[in-house]
Amino acid sequence: MTEQDNPVQDFVETIGLRFQDQQMPRIAGRLFGLLLVEGGPFSFGELADRLQVSRGSISTNARLLDDLGLIERVAKPGDRQDYYRIAPEGLVSLFRKQLAKLRWSGEYYRSTAEQLPDHMHQAKRRLIVAATYAQKAAEGLERGLAEAEAIQEEQSVA
Repeated sequence: MTEQDNPVQDFVETIGLRFQDQQMPRIAGRLFGLLLVEGGPFSFGELADRLQVSRGSISTNARLLDDLGLIERVAKPGDRQDYYRIAPEGLVSLFRKQLAKLRWSGEYYRSTAEQLPDHMHQAKRRLIVAATYAQKAAEGLERGLAEAEAIQEEQSVA
């Protein structure tokens, strides 16, 4: 199997590009992609070898992903190295943070529109439209998360 035919490598690289599209480091995306597929735990050295990057780059990006709650640092008994694995609730946490940001944005747009003087009716209209989009996006994400959690609960019980 060539590197181009490797679905794991393709996934890791694609997630790296998606992170980069979101103004995040590409290496952070590659690291997250690898841990999402393979779980871990892996040491800095193992991650650096797998992703063909420096240990310093792994350290910097692992800290970022750990701060976001997407991965977590773990210890192995008798070993002084740090290891990282995918955080069990990492994606849910990330989506919950996005949900909170959407709610805040919608409320802020709406409250600002209400405070503007009447002669700024076009600005008010634009803010109300923005508030509506943020509110509806939040509602959709909230429904989707609830449905996904119900499916996950069913699968874990079965």
